[in-house]
Amino acid sequence: MKILHVDKPISIDFDTDVIECLADPNCDFSWILDIRDQCIQKHILFRFVSTGPTLIKDGKIYHIPTNQQVSQAKKAQIDYSPNDDLFERLSHSKFRSSFYLRQKNRTYIQQKGWETIDQHAHDFIASRLAPAHPHHDGKQTPMKGHPVFLAQHATGTCCRNCLYKWHHIPKEKDLTDKEQDYICQVIMDWLFRQMEK
Repeated sequence: MKILHVDKPISIDFDTDVIECLADPNCDFSWILDIRDQCIQKHILFRFVSTGPTLIKDGKIYHIPTNQQVSQAKKAQIDYSPNDDLFERLSHSKFRSSFYLRQKNRTYIQQKGWETIDQHAHDFIASRLAPAHPHHDGKQTPMKGHPVFLAQHATGTCCRNCLYKWHHIPKEKDLTDKEQDYICQVIMDWLFRQMEK
């Protein structure tokens, strides 16, 4: 996951699975939209997290109180997810839909922060799912505990059989870095959606 503090136009010359955008003072909203368009082209999950204290839009300057900067960013409704079709399919599975974040999971995410949770996801996937023949495949992901484990079951990224069924990623081969990034993107997307409920 990459966090961008936007104070000028930015060309995305890197690959990442999630981009979070925060507008720095005097950021032009058009710069945020341009970054979003670049994320759409690269199929990168994009979140507009905060407007910052001063945002320029259509030539007008808006002064936004600190306690409204996150909610105003959300009201812009410009977040992008390349996973909408996947989540639509998952919604028809009674088992996948049975998972959700309890309050202790929400508190854990808030205390650790998104960067740490994203790193946990990458670590779990690399050690438990990425090998061609994972140890105890089919049972390597606990049904409760860490929020990432819940997300894995909810998104069909918990074992190689589910990964093949829901994401068409072949079994019996090591996962590439790109495939691992994709899986983590899906996990983070589910977590973001849950935290907004």
